[in-house]
Amino acid sequence: MDGAARILRRFVGSTILVSVVLLVFNLILLGSLIFKEIREGPSPEAVVRQLDGGLVKDGRGQYGLSGESLALLEAHRAWAMLLDGDGAVRWSERLPAEIPRAYTLTDVAKFSRYYLMEYPVYVWEREDGLLVVGYPKNSYGKYQLDFLVEWLRSLPLRLLLLLLCNAALALAVSVLIGARLIRGIRPLIDGIHALAKEKPVRVENGGLFSDLSQSINSASRMLQDKNEALKARDEARSNWIAGVSHDIRTPLSMILGYASELEEREELPAEARQQAAIIRRQGERLRSLVSDLNLVSMLEYEMQPLQLKPIRISALARQAASDFLNDGLDDRYAITVQVQDESVLTPGDERLLYRAVTNLIQNSIRHNPEGCAIELRTLRSPDKGFCHLVVSDDGQGMPREDLPDVVKLPYVAGRKRPSRNGHGLGLPMVARIAQAHRGDLILDSDPGAGLRAVLRLPLS
Repeated sequence: MDGAARILRRFVGSTILVSVVLLVFNLILLGSLIFKEIREGPSPEAVVRQLDGGLVKDGRGQYGLSGESLALLEAHRAWAMLLDGDGAVRWSERLPAEIPRAYTLTDVAKFSRYYLMEYPVYVWEREDGLLVVGYPKNSYGKYQLDFLVEWLRSLPLRLLLLLLCNAALALAVSVLIGARLIRGIRPLIDGIHALAKEKPVRVENGGLFSDLSQSINSASRMLQDKNEALKARDEARSNWIAGVSHDIRTPLSMILGYASELEEREELPAEARQQAAIIRRQGERLRSLVSDLNLVSMLEYEMQPLQLKPIRISALARQAASDFLNDGLDDRYAITVQVQDESVLTPGDERLLYRAVTNLIQNSIRHNPEGCAIELRTLRSPDKGFCHLVVSDDGQGMPREDLPDVVKLPYVAGRKRPSRNGHGLGLPMVARIAQAHRGDLILDSDPGAGLRAVLRLPLS
């Protein structure tokens, strides 16, 4: 999924979630505050009912309040009176002087729902009359709301529609704000992706993220400058190695030529011919080292040209095995070839792949001086689009934790220990040849269980 779309989706989701949480929180807070206000004391209706229970008439026909009811009346600074059927006040308590002592039916109808001379009043019907309780002015507000029954019945649906409209509005607003935010972020996202691919970046953004845009542009310039400097340095290093290799070849060829000539002169003493043979072998070793160093350098800096063509890996394996056998391989070593599919082809440079296979065989020979059986196998990889060329032996093997180390160039910072035998360029060269062919080298070994090296190459 596109990074900007993912950010927009999460922004919209977060906005809606926050809106819902705030709505629920406000409803809970509002409900708790209202409930708290209501629960702070008994309601006027409850006070009237309690006073009705506390108002009793004695045997002489006189009315009186119980002590608890009287205290409740005083606590609310309220007054009370009892009207008989004719509207006259038969009993009162704390009744203000301005309040009339007699009422008509019309007067009772007026104040029973609302106010009596601006006093909020509440009434309770008794068998002997009407109990009226009044509170101080401006202490309670009394309102009457009239609703159509049909409107009340449709109220839940209206509330649901209101909630849906609010949710749609919140969604639209969050999408609008998120889209405007994404318009500013998208160039930054594209720039960061380009930086990861080491491409030059120029982000034009003068809005909220202008500082970040300038930082991305600055980082891009620094990376490009460093990459150009590294490329120039690597090219200079590779050219220097190639130049030194070329300069060494001419005097080395002369040394090998004269050493071979001296080795073949029968008139020289045997000791002198033996010394000439030593000079020739060491010169050949030096020539091999120079060649390997030049090839590894070209592969390391991707300067080695590849002559690609379809190569049958079974033929490549047979060719490498036969060359070792025809060159007088020691009897301590046995080489066999196992082919699973003769039709397997890989696009590659035949000379480099042949060099990789011979290096793997030579590695098994070098590290097993007591002898070993070497097997070459070719097969299709379980991964579609690849094939395997396997070189394995039953020699002494090596610790599994040392395997990542042997494919690194000798004496680099990441290598833990130098090569024990030879110059240490064999397996690193094979790994880089595989990488140049868009494949890789896979090693597997344990002490005493031999070494298994797999060249994983793409199918043609």
